[in-house]
Amino acid sequence: MTRTSNTIRNDPPIAETNNKTKAELRQEALNGVLQVGQLACLTFGQFSDAGAIGMHGPKLTSEVVALAENNSKVASKVDLLIEIGPYAGIVAAAIPFLAQLFVNHGMIKAEVFANAGVVPPDQLEAEMKLTIMRRTIDTQKETARMQAEMEAEMTAFMNGQGEHSANDQ
Repeated sequence: MTRTSNTIRNDPPIAETNNKTKAELRQEALNGVLQVGQLACLTFGQFSDAGAIGMHGPKLTSEVVALAENNSKVASKVDLLIEIGPYAGIVAAAIPFLAQLFVNHGMIKAEVFANAGVVPPDQLEAEMKLTIMRRTIDTQKETARMQAEMEAEMTAFMNGQGEHSANDQ
């Protein structure tokens, strides 16, 4: 019996979903690894290394993909990256998040990860307090608007102008 669910999809394998060749999937997987490496370089201020990856990485991945077409040992290693590939994005997103937590607790300096968007804790705290104040003000404005609307409806009701006035009862 076919499984049906609103939360768990019964998707076909990646190769069928994307209609991509094995070589294209290998290329994407290797490019993903290079992107994570480039992010790490940028994070630690290694701009020349990040530039080298950007400049020479695509040619390297093309050659590895070509080699994988003719070498089963290389193909098996690269194909493993196809399976791991989606998790590379999680790793790339986790690096600045974890770095911010380490900075917040004084384990490392924000400057080390400034290129990854990590900020000093006092700046982050000020931004959060400002966000909370703005939300509080917005809530107070909405409450005042609703209260004024209710008072106007109550006045209209008491004057016999509302939908269900006191005279209708």
